[in-house]
Amino acid sequence: MKKLLKSLVIAGVAILGIVANGRADVQQTISFTLTMYNQTDTGVRALRISTRDIIENLAGTNVPGGRLLLVMPDNPSPDGNGSIGAVLRVTDSRGNIIAETTSDSFNIYQTFSSQAGTRTIAWNQFSLSIGGVGAELYGTATWSKSSSGAGGQGSFRCTVSGHCGLGDATNGEVPCTGTISGGATKPTG
Repeated sequence: MKKLLKSLVIAGVAILGIVANGRADVQQTISFTLTMYNQTDTGVRALRISTRDIIENLAGTNVPGGRLLLVMPDNPSPDGNGSIGAVLRVTDSRGNIIAETTSDSFNIYQTFSSQAGTRTIAWNQFSLSIGGVGAELYGTATWSKSSSGAGGQGSFRCTVSGHCGLGDATNGEVPCTGTISGGATKPTG
């Protein structure tokens, strides 16, 4: 009986922690493959931005074995501005958190979407302002939620276009195209 009571108390404390926090979060890997088109004196130069570049700009340094994670509520519901309350997190090879954005420096806005079962088709805006990278990228994403997954909107792929800037490498904001994709969701922690 004491073991049962102890288990119930622990479960209750965990639930209170989630309620006090206001939400439970899920995380998933996120990948960026972008091409910026920078005007030069002799023409247009294509510059590539990868997940590694995003990690380096967010962490302020190269992170060997680092991973870039998208963190969002386990049951995201866009607010009045379309924000789903997402942030980016960099972890090292051991899973230690090295850096994390706030929703002011990274977010996903989802103002229009259609949903059927575990699939969501959404017009997404990816907004970044981290380190030397600034971008506003837009596209239609297909999100696929696993029925046995941890929550969130599921894995996704989005072909994007918009404008990006990369420190001194570009002449301010320039046209940008590419893809942003995310893996399966897992509980944070």
